[in-house]
Amino acid sequence: MFGFSPGNGVHDIHMNQGNAQQFLGDDGVWQDGGLLLSFPALEQWVAILLAFQSQAWHTDDRTGHALAGPGPEEAPPDQRVRIVAALVNPTGPAPEAETVTLLNASPDRVELAGWSLADQQKRRLVLDGGSLPPGESVRIPLVPPVQLGNRGGLITLLDRDGLKVDGVAYTKAQADAEGWSLVF
Repeated sequence: MFGFSPGNGVHDIHMNQGNAQQFLGDDGVWQDGGLLLSFPALEQWVAILLAFQSQAWHTDDRTGHALAGPGPEEAPPDQRVRIVAALVNPTGPAPEAETVTLLNASPDRVELAGWSLADQQKRRLVLDGGSLPPGESVRIPLVPPVQLGNRGGLITLLDRDGLKVDGVAYTKAQADAEGWSLVF
């Protein structure tokens, strides 16, 4: 159809994390991505990002292999607890009193014991516990080693099994607003 000779063109496309058993040897970490094309004359970039129905959603950060998770009948509703705000750049000198605000968007009480918040360097703060009633929010004070960078960063919420529940990103420009909570 495209006039390619054998061996030319794109072929054998599969993912590099959470592969099916026959491609398990191709798993690796930090290998998700896509194809980026630059057209300098047009000052334009094009990205081609592919997803696969057979790809595991949760993968091990050391091997890239799929992690077992709850089956569909046991899985909680999507995004039952969300990161809704963060005080990334508090007013005052270091050490800063950074916080992350969580909201229970579900109709059910959620037990937070064993859940954790992770920063961009994957340093974790394990939550002591407590429950979050439906529709309620809680402001979590961060303690070292977890730190929110003032040059932009990521915040990830993980459940007690270490599976990602929610994640947000912020820019340096957003973090420059000293004393303001960022709303996601």
